[in-house]
Amino acid sequence: MGIATIKGGDRMNLSNEFHPAPKPTKQRKDKPKPRVREKKPKKRKGKVQMYKGRVIPSQKVRGSVSKREYTRMVEEFGSACLVCGSTYTIEAHHVRFRSQGGRGKWRNLAPLCKEHHMQAHSDRKFADWLREEREKRFGSWYWADEYDLFQAGLIPNTTKEAFEKFMREEERRAQMVRDRPGGDIAGRREAGDCGDNREQAEESRFCDF
Repeated sequence: MGIATIKGGDRMNLSNEFHPAPKPTKQRKDKPKPRVREKKPKKRKGKVQMYKGRVIPSQKVRGSVSKREYTRMVEEFGSACLVCGSTYTIEAHHVRFRSQGGRGKWRNLAPLCKEHHMQAHSDRKFADWLREEREKRFGSWYWADEYDLFQAGLIPNTTKEAFEKFMREEERRAQMVRDRPGGDIAGRREAGDCGDNREQAEESRFCDF
């Protein structure tokens, strides 16, 4: 032991050579297997509606009431209930319901107290009366927005200018109809009252919107 033979037959004494102790080997720990995450199916986005190269917003967006439209409604119709004059808990009512395609434009909005707002959604005659009065003032497209008019071929584009120009012309025509003899007699119905404001409701039940 400790003697090695090299080329040429010579021997070499290795007894004094340094022999470091081998490093202890560490036992490898099995790494935990990564959890397989199940891929959740991606939510499908609603199909984007296009018309003549323009994106048409969803029905939900078009039926919502923006701060601008609400403010314009108050400027036009006041901040009191159109039926009874109450100023408590005024809500913006869609004269033509959103479920029927009514948009959140101010011409399709009516400030109503909570009681009359509920009545507008439960009393068909009352709801029809509101729609008739609104149509008399603004014409048959009072409920629409610029996309409705554009798709109907009534305006060349969806700009606010084209929309307002058409709607003002409709309002002018409606005014001409009302100015005719007997043009504003038919179609009026009783609207009801609001609790303690019965006398006021009696006076304003046939108000023009």
